[in-house]
Amino acid sequence: MKFNQFRYIIDESVGMLRRRMAANLIAVVIMGLSLLILAAFLLVTLNISGVIEKTSKETRVFIYLEDGTGEEVSREIYSRGMGIEEVEEVVFISRDEALANFRQALGEESDLLDALEGNPLPDAYRLKLKPGYIRSKVMERIAAQAAEWPGVEEVRYGRKWFERGEKLVRGFYIVDLALGLIVFLSVIFVISNTVRLTILNRRRAIDIMKLVGATNAYIQVPFIIEGALQGMVSSLLAGVLLFTLFQVAGRYIPGLVFIRTDAVSGFVVFCAALGALGSFSAMRRHLKL
Repeated sequence: MKFNQFRYIIDESVGMLRRRMAANLIAVVIMGLSLLILAAFLLVTLNISGVIEKTSKETRVFIYLEDGTGEEVSREIYSRGMGIEEVEEVVFISRDEALANFRQALGEESDLLDALEGNPLPDAYRLKLKPGYIRSKVMERIAAQAAEWPGVEEVRYGRKWFERGEKLVRGFYIVDLALGLIVFLSVIFVISNTVRLTILNRRRAIDIMKLVGATNAYIQVPFIIEGALQGMVSSLLAGVLLFTLFQVAGRYIPGLVFIRTDAVSGFVVFCAALGALGSFSAMRRHLKL
């Protein structure tokens, strides 16, 4: 491509944006609002996934020792726990520490413990699993293995609640994937039709360019660049609106997390490519007519 042709394409792209400022503004607003729905859905998914991940990381396997377990047997249990591949950390919790934690958890109701004649809680080991191994099958296997060790009275990890939580998480991701696909296809449909209507409004200019001998590629490129710019500006508009909603929601829901900077950059590039692709598709269909 010659320099003059390249310069013409850039000038024509900028000129088209200036000449039809109102139409382009309407297209950007429509596309921006559509992208806002997609971005908001991604933000909600991100925060719910974060809560699920944080909750799963707090799950521990507790090994309760028999009364009178000697120090040598206790150290053996610790060594066996650390020897398990999926275990990251093993922490000993004495019965006195367990009672103090229980008293603190009761808060104002801790006076109820004063009626106890002694400490009914056993010594225990708390096992923390490595990330990626916090699954019901892994915990069940570790619990069954630890229950056979000498000096172990009982092993618990909240089996019923954890298995129910896993089912809920799987159901959430299935529903989330289905809804995300619907939202994504809806956004593509809106953007594609918005770009197509914009191009149809310039049908006369396109026909004139064809009559004077311009090639299809020569006609398409300025519209593709314009579509990419519209997609980029629309994504930035959606990002600003999403951040505003995030700030408002953060006042009522603490702990919310915004989309990472690299993900935002990827979203802008994706929307620019989507706008360019929409323009290319609409122009290709129009030039074939």
